[in-house]
Amino acid sequence: DGAGRIGVRLNSNAVIKHVRAKDFGEVVSIANTEFIRLSSTVLGGLKSIVTNFLGVAGQLSGPVAIVAAGSEIAKTDSAGLFQFCAIVNINLAVVNTLPLPALDGGYLVLLAVEAVRGGKKLPEKFEQGVTASGALLLLAMGMTLVVKDSIGLLK
Repeated sequence: DGAGRIGVRLNSNAVIKHVRAKDFGEVVSIANTEFIRLSSTVLGGLKSIVTNFLGVAGQLSGPVAIVAAGSEIAKTDSAGLFQFCAIVNINLAVVNTLPLPALDGGYLVLLAVEAVRGGKKLPEKFEQGVTASGALLLLAMGMTLVVKDSIGLLK
């Protein structure tokens, strides 16, 4: 009947090279190099979100798409799963340090404001309001991504 899905599927064009370290020093060196590479990838992605949000907004994914991607990677390459887990964790660490209320970065901003005020604490109601509004915003964004990802899986 000719019915089918139209779209593009991204496949890796990289060659996977497994390296066995000779000693513990080389293990640390390889891990450090890979950490720097993955961190640069995450920071580059964050930069593109900030500088070109409309261009990359369609590529943002939530927990449903992340689990689906991890499942696909686990089926094809168990070593790639370790790299995927590493990039997810680095991504979470970077996002957690953003100066958004309810995240660690938001708390750091509140502490910096207190420091600028000479150590004078902010009113507790203000801190609670900022944190609650940030939590509400993050929950709304998360739910939006879950719905978007779920719809994407059904297509």
